[in-house]
Amino acid sequence: MKLLPIRVLTASVLGLAATVHAVAQTTLPVPALPKTDAQKSAAADPYRDEPFVFETYDTTTRMKADGTGDVVQHVILRVQTDGVARQFSVLNLSYASANSTATMDFVRVHKPDGSTVNTPTDEAMEMPAEVSREAPMYSDVKEKHLPVRSLSAGDRLEYQFHTTLTKAQAPEQFWGAEHFQVQGGVVLSETHTLQVPEETYVQVWSPNHPASPVVKDGMKTWTWTSSQTKPSARDENGRMTAAEVKDPDEDADGRKLPSVAWTTFHSWAEVGGWYRSLAEQRLQPTATVRAKADDLTKNAKTPREQAEALYRFVATQIRYISISFGVGRFQPHTPDEVLDHGYGDCKDKDTLLEAMLRAKGLTTAPVLIGAGIAPVVDVPSPAVFNHAITTVELPGADGKPERIWLDSTAEVAPFRVLLPVIRDQQALVIPDKEPAALAKTPADPPYAYREDFRAEGVLAADGLMKGHMKWEVRSDAELELRAMMQRLAPAQWDDAMQYLSNAMGFGGKVSGTDMRQTDATSPVKIAYDYRREKYAGWENNQSLPLFPTVEMTIIGKEKQPEHDIDLGAPRMVEAHSVVTLPTGYRAELPDAVHVDRDFTSYDKTYRMVDGKVFADRRLVVKMRKVPRGRWKDYLAFQKATLLEDGEPYLRLIEPDGNRTEKAKSEKSAAPPSNIPEDEGVRQQLAEMGQMLQHRNFAGVRARAESLHKASPDAAYVQGMLGIAKAGQGDMDGGIEDLKAEVKAHPDDDSSMLLGLAGLYAEKKRYAEALEALDKYGRKGDERVQQMQVNLLERDNRGEMALPILRNMQERKPEDRGIATQLASLLYSLHRNDDAAAAAKKAMEGSDDPDVINNNVYVLSETKQDLPFAEAQSRRSVDLLEKATASHSIEEANFKAFAESSNLVASWDTLGYILLLQGKAKEAEPYLRAAWFSQSGVTVGNHLAQSFEAQGRKSEALWAYRLSRDSEHAADAKEDYEQVQASIARLEKAGIKSSTGEEFPTTMQAFRSHHVKNGAGAEGGGTVRVQISPDGIAAAVLVAGGEKLKPLLEEAKSLRLPGAEPKGSVARVLRDAVVYCGKKSVSCDFVFMLNSGIAVEGAAE
Repeated sequence: MKLLPIRVLTASVLGLAATVHAVAQTTLPVPALPKTDAQKSAAADPYRDEPFVFETYDTTTRMKADGTGDVVQHVILRVQTDGVARQFSVLNLSYASANSTATMDFVRVHKPDGSTVNTPTDEAMEMPAEVSREAPMYSDVKEKHLPVRSLSAGDRLEYQFHTTLTKAQAPEQFWGAEHFQVQGGVVLSETHTLQVPEETYVQVWSPNHPASPVVKDGMKTWTWTSSQTKPSARDENGRMTAAEVKDPDEDADGRKLPSVAWTTFHSWAEVGGWYRSLAEQRLQPTATVRAKADDLTKNAKTPREQAEALYRFVATQIRYISISFGVGRFQPHTPDEVLDHGYGDCKDKDTLLEAMLRAKGLTTAPVLIGAGIAPVVDVPSPAVFNHAITTVELPGADGKPERIWLDSTAEVAPFRVLLPVIRDQQALVIPDKEPAALAKTPADPPYAYREDFRAEGVLAADGLMKGHMKWEVRSDAELELRAMMQRLAPAQWDDAMQYLSNAMGFGGKVSGTDMRQTDATSPVKIAYDYRREKYAGWENNQSLPLFPTVEMTIIGKEKQPEHDIDLGAPRMVEAHSVVTLPTGYRAELPDAVHVDRDFTSYDKTYRMVDGKVFADRRLVVKMRKVPRGRWKDYLAFQKATLLEDGEPYLRLIEPDGNRTEKAKSEKSAAPPSNIPEDEGVRQQLAEMGQMLQHRNFAGVRARAESLHKASPDAAYVQGMLGIAKAGQGDMDGGIEDLKAEVKAHPDDDSSMLLGLAGLYAEKKRYAEALEALDKYGRKGDERVQQMQVNLLERDNRGEMALPILRNMQERKPEDRGIATQLASLLYSLHRNDDAAAAAKKAMEGSDDPDVINNNVYVLSETKQDLPFAEAQSRRSVDLLEKATASHSIEEANFKAFAESSNLVASWDTLGYILLLQGKAKEAEPYLRAAWFSQSGVTVGNHLAQSFEAQGRKSEALWAYRLSRDSEHAADAKEDYEQVQASIARLEKAGIKSSTGEEFPTTMQAFRSHHVKNGAGAEGGGTVRVQISPDGIAAAVLVAGGEKLKPLLEEAKSLRLPGAEPKGSVARVLRDAVVYCGKKSVSCDFVFMLNSGIAVEGAAE
């Protein structure tokens, strides 16, 4: 039951009018009814769209020194909708007949035409309250019901109720509390009046609503007024929503404080003494209680086990009845009565539990507490309590007594677990032999909270997902689940789990639900099967892990929240998903997420092993609340964890055969006879976009030709055709189609224009590309400007690109990519001082290793401030080595491969800087490692120079020759010319190239190795490896048959000297093609020229 709640005017209009609290009342003069103003135009009324308006809401409380008194409530309500009229068609008034009487003074309906319809109050029907019908032990709770005559929309309802407290709740004491209505509706005038005898002590508390008493005729009178005049507003869907108004009477956690409170008690000890006088005698165990307690604890071996057994009985076997304190009685029923009836309110359940605990010799004390009500420590009043719970002293770990808090009304809560609403809350503990005093309830549950969700699913080739889920819950969610399951029959389990599954973010169908709980003290365990057609983004070659929605507080970005950010109880929430993909499918995995703050940590990883995608997520809540002043820290956490954006999709990569078959079917398919306009075209364009991601140019071409024939004027279609032709090698045909597309739709997105410029660039037709960009490109389009800069640089017209870049930088001064590009362009224009200054500025304050490395390389080329460049380059290397080491090989995605590639480039940069400073021997390990993974002419040139600087000219000649023969060597004109000149110079000097196994003479031989085939591996495929300074640290099979798997362990024995600098923590990702002949003693292991997810797909 609830103990004396603060009277709150709720947002529900029914609640506003339906409940009048049974505090003392007396009949007072009725205020004159304000006149209507029918002449006003409805359009001028700011509240014309409100469902209701309280014109008057007045409460007058008059108390006597002996604790009896009267309360009069006078209400005038403007009824503006049929729904509100129906809600108020019957008025009701609740009261406790044992200590009060209630009457309805009058009920009137004022019509728009000025007439008035009175409802005779003697027609009110008195009946037992609903709780009395459910629990006859509370038969003194009564209700009066009165049907209102002739009430309809447009009327004004006026009524006055009063209740007389005929018997004081505490001898010569009284108290009360009110809360002004500020949320949920318009209140034009709200008044609370308190009258007490002049000589009676009373403490009045209203810090946000100051009022001074007026003394007259031996009475002191306080009057408080308030209003809420902000009208509702329509949302984007046209629905009316209540105005957002800050309630001044709330604490930092958003709990309601009284607007006004008063009490005649001088201290909390007095309040406790009063309640003790009512309850203490009934806390003593009777013979019946002792017998029951003995039976329940016969198998308990310790006081703690005894307490737990008794708590479990009272919590689960004694039905909880909730009654507002002030309507029901204060004194609890006897424990024998509660035991006999099998139900009770909060005081009754506490009484029975304490009597049983005392029967076993344990020390107990009742506790009064406010659930959801902020305690007002300075006002010793029962008004701030609405609940009763229990404390018991049990031996602690050190043998000393430890206070244990129990709430037996939370029927399904495990032993010692308090509901969140009463944790970390001031409460009044009332021992039998000591003065009552305030104490705080525990802030945290008695054990660590944890949730664990595990899902295993199989995704079929038609998009059907079948899965099995297991959910284990030991958290506040456990209480809700137990309460739900308590009411369910097994036949209802599937329906209940279907509802929960939908709430957790899953579509699809639930079946086979098992909610059996074999141990009430263990976490809740639920298992069920799951099925969904076309799971997640199947039609777009996407998928999702089987993760439930993350339950985490999300705050708005616009302004600081009004209250501290509530994260709930500290807990660990894990989700683990294993999805088996269709045979031959692979997946491009999202990036891992690792965010750690003092209030929360969040980790999410993805791995792919043997055709299965493993996804793991862990949320650890460390603090219950984040101070509202740190809201920007919390926003940064939201952004870093991507919680705002939802779970990112995995991109599914189909087997090569599937793509071939699809291409064939696209080619042979007859052109659609009736392609839908607009939406149909857009859908087909989206599908073609997906096909392009898989390089299915034949399929795109067939689809685009059919679509272009049916809808020749549709935007983007001919452009798609041009892209497909270019992908198949028909560059000229692609250019013509893209030219026609751009000409026909010049105002569309610039993607087609950029594609056209790119094809021109491939043909080295730079002037035509620039002309097209100038003619059709939108002014200020950054992508167009970037393409212009790129084309001008490639056409050796960098000076013309400079003003474009400077313009871009003026518009986006914070963009480090543009700043880096500017530094590089200045260097290419031989403006070394400007380039060096621009490079330093671009990387200033950055922790992005790519930004650092790109600008450090510009610095090295200018030969300026090399010690500074070395320090920054080492920082870039350190950041990237740690980044690559943080990934497992199964987690590899585009980002992971990019980090490996950038690390290799950073090794080259650092080695080159050391070389420029005359530190050739120190440079060599970095340049060797870079050369091993990126065997291009620039890196080879740097490595050869380090050999030559150490006097190892034969090795230098070998490196020069090999780098000259590397792929696309001639494209790096400056380095290529340097290499050619160095070869000629050394050969002229009679230097012979190094030979032998360590010095292969071709790039193919340089990349080729042999792996022992001791386990009988067979076939060919693609292997992804992680390289460490000792060789291969890990290997997984990306493509190929099961017979190749034994080779993976053998590959780890492959020694790769120089592949990484000694002492490096890096784990560089590379791809290799392998082949094992039947019964061969060794297998070919050839590193691919390029590595990455896209390359692996092509290798397939």
